[in-house]
Amino acid sequence: MSLSAFIDPVALCFVVGASITVAIVQNGTITSKKALAALKKTVWINTAKHEEESHLAVLRIEHIVESRGINCADRVKTGGTFVTDAAEMMANERSSSNFQDAIQRLTIAQRNHATNVVRFWENMADAAPPIGMLGTVVGLILLFGEVDDAAAIGRAMAISLLTSLYGLALANLVAGPISQRLARIYGEELGWQEDVAHRLINLGHREYPDITPEALGVVPAPHNDEEPLDNNDEMPQPAGMRPISHPASVKQPMASRKGRKPLPKEETSV
Repeated sequence: MSLSAFIDPVALCFVVGASITVAIVQNGTITSKKALAALKKTVWINTAKHEEESHLAVLRIEHIVESRGINCADRVKTGGTFVTDAAEMMANERSSSNFQDAIQRLTIAQRNHATNVVRFWENMADAAPPIGMLGTVVGLILLFGEVDDAAAIGRAMAISLLTSLYGLALANLVAGPISQRLARIYGEELGWQEDVAHRLINLGHREYPDITPEALGVVPAPHNDEEPLDNNDEMPQPAGMRPISHPASVKQPMASRKGRKPLPKEETSV
């Protein structure tokens, strides 16, 4: 028996096409394109080398920021997409809190991207065996419809068995291993990306000029809706001027003025 007995283009196209269609319906066209484009990660990417290049790029960013200022952080164009995007955010943001929020959103976006890509291939692996079983059912229907023709019976039996074979092979030899490899690669990438984000956030805390009025000791001016000063409250005076006493301090006995004793009251006769 030759290998040509295991090759049926119609059955193969049916199983592969139907499995991909199910995964596209479940995940959408944008995610499906990203998942298909991520196939090069399974062949070409070297996670250890990529991680080393990213850490070297972060060292360059730290050196440039500490020597030339935080606005020059985007001059580093190495280390991968994540590092370059983070460097551009650091150069464009104007406070450490804004930069921290931006790089956290970038990290979350990377995690969501990895989850969606892995889920696409997992959905394909889950859909392939049922699609193969569907082809088997179609082949059996053709088999019972052509019981009078021996050649047609053989053809229908081949389709019914090969579709199940293709479904199992696509799930366990193609889509399943791809999803597992991508999950491992993305897991390693997310690990060093979180480390890079943490280092850049610490760098931003040191280098961003986050100056607030409270840090400068400037007291904000009172609003119009604040309560007015009471008569017993002291009015703020300009520097170098003697404090102005309240009107209540004028109503003092005569003895308090220049040390003079008050005059005795005249006694009235009864």
